Amino acid sequence: MSQSDSIWAKVPLKSPPEKFYGFFRNHMGDLVHMYPDHFQSFHFLEGESFSTGSVMHWQYHLGSPAAAKIKMRLVDDAKKFIVYEIVEGDALKFYKVFRAKLEAVNGGLNKVEGNFAKWTIEYEKANENVPSPENYLELAVKVSKGLDAYISKNY
Repeated sequence: MSQSDSIWAKVPLKSPPEKFYGFFRNHMGDLVHMYPDHFQSFHFLEGESFSTGSVMHWQYHLGSPAAAKIKMRLVDDAKKFIVYEIVEGDALKFYKVFRAKLEAVNGGLNKVEGNFAKWTIEYEKANENVPSPENYLELAVKVSKGLDAYISKNY
């Protein structure tokens, strides 16, 4: 019997967390143009915006070509977080459950950590031989660092 587990990573942000979050809230489809080696296509299956309940289809490359139907489970603009869940696709061959949460955190002036993005991946392995989804987390970190640099330069 498998159990749920999670992995996470923090990415320091030079850009305002609001702008960083705003990209994933309003322009996430642009990842296809920004990272063509990793994201080949994107389109909405249900809904027409990045909001709770929207379902998107992504074709991506993470070691090999893959596809996923991803539902936005929860979007909280006040707290600047989004929860995505893979509801169909290649990842579900390896994981019974696969959810990713993005949080854009404003550290404020008095906080030691400053601004950061936090990615948390919750998953349940299909069997004990499946590795944890480190490759997905590494891609999220890579995209976050690149996006942060882009926003910082253009802010």
